[in-house]
Amino acid sequence: MKNIVAVITILLTLSCKAQIVPLDTDEWEVPSGSYFKDIQNEMDKFVGTWAYTTQNETLTLTIQKRQMVYTGKHYEDLLIGEYHYVKNGVEIINTLPLLNDNMIIGHNHNISGNFFIPINLFVNCNNCSPSEKRIKLHFSDPQRDYLSVSIILRYLLNESNPNKMTATVFANDGVML
Repeated sequence: MKNIVAVITILLTLSCKAQIVPLDTDEWEVPSGSYFKDIQNEMDKFVGTWAYTTQNETLTLTIQKRQMVYTGKHYEDLLIGEYHYVKNGVEIINTLPLLNDNMIIGHNHNISGNFFIPINLFVNCNNCSPSEKRIKLHFSDPQRDYLSVSIILRYLLNESNPNKMTATVFANDGVML
């Protein structure tokens, strides 16, 4: 019995040698197998179900945090999500059930990413504080897979309850229809 415990302890020790680095570290600066970790838990404030509602439409985003997702080269903490869109009482798309599909891993979700951006990149943020964290995620539309779209999420600080966030969608290249 002691031999089995010793072997398991040795194997666990050897398998936990991944170098832990902050998410904003450049990939080429670290060895293969490193773990890009959300060290300050900045992603946590984006996790949850978020709703945008007008008189005619409702968009619901559900975002989850996955830790230590393997990409083939390294491990990373990642936000993943899916969405539900209703216009004039008609459901246009609902990918929310895909969050429970264990066959979909990491960046294969319709919303995924972990790239924190400064206030002067992509969509400028004139009223952001210098220390504020916004995150850029890839956004897919399964009905229009030709689109290359990203979404910038900004958690609004100093807001009253309930928590609020802005989402800015933009085309990475080409045209957004």
